[in-house]
Amino acid sequence: MLNAAIIGFGGIAQAHKQGYEALEAQGKVRLACAYDINPEAAQKTVALNISSGSDTAKGGVNFYTDLEEMLAKEKIDYIDICAPTYQHKELTIQMLRRGFHVLCEKPMSLSSADCEEMIAVAKECGKSLMIGQVLRFYPAFDYVKEVIEDGRYGKILNAHFSRLSTPPTWGWDNWFMDPSRSGGCILDLHVHDVDMVRHLFGEPEAVFCRTSTSICTNDVVHTTFIYGDLPVTAVGDWTQTNVPFTAIAHFGFEKATVVVNLTDVTVYPKDGGEAIKVELDQTIPFAREIGYFVDVVTGKTVNTKNPPESAAMTVKLVEKMCESAKTGKVC
Repeated sequence: MLNAAIIGFGGIAQAHKQGYEALEAQGKVRLACAYDINPEAAQKTVALNISSGSDTAKGGVNFYTDLEEMLAKEKIDYIDICAPTYQHKELTIQMLRRGFHVLCEKPMSLSSADCEEMIAVAKECGKSLMIGQVLRFYPAFDYVKEVIEDGRYGKILNAHFSRLSTPPTWGWDNWFMDPSRSGGCILDLHVHDVDMVRHLFGEPEAVFCRTSTSICTNDVVHTTFIYGDLPVTAVGDWTQTNVPFTAIAHFGFEKATVVVNLTDVTVYPKDGGEAIKVELDQTIPFAREIGYFVDVVTGKTVNTKNPPESAAMTVKLVEKMCESAKTGKVC
């Protein structure tokens, strides 16, 4: 069983911890230790839009507020970086050069240039690097990719994604609301659907993006992805007030409409038949993501599902979207 260490024990790290708890029960990997600059992080349970966090916060995990102490004392096979986005590049490169494989949360970094440097260092060091684009490990989207490819509902005619959240004010030092540290909604929240659009349909010919700003930068994002005659659109918004988090995607096919609502999939046949609730693997998506990375590290699989080069292309596409929003042009 591998030993993992988390750097940055905020809300997303506690969602990762739930994944580790499931995998440890399988004898695959254990979360041995965690580091955070804030000593209160060890006890504070953080409620995210996607997860309530671990009920026991750090329970069962050795917690450190000194990174060097953790690295010196613990037997660690790889590092799981859950620190704020603006620290991703520096921490990833540092850990790779110190001989660790790295699983780094999304988005990969604040710029595509940073991403390319991270990839180059991973190759230079001969270590595995993967980015936590967790939607790629949702069984719901595995199903959508299958039905697009096998044509069971005919040709896909359109796709629309929507991801709406209250402002993510749970972050340490309110870093999400500082665009210089988070990139704003377009890079932090909307990036999930941008990455999934690419995963399902490949690289768009161009993008057209409109945004608005109220509490941060690019808080509300409307994007059109241009794929010939296939309409694909996505909305990201983290200005919603006192409403439940929602993430929904509609896929129109010749013979049915497929709706993904968080982790559920419903198929609505166009012939008037009854709606079909699709039975899916109920494994926690973070467990599927982490488990896949463990298989990559141990040589059981080659990372074709979520390579870092693809995560870098997602950041590059967000940069094109920001340019479109700035200029008002198709980019």
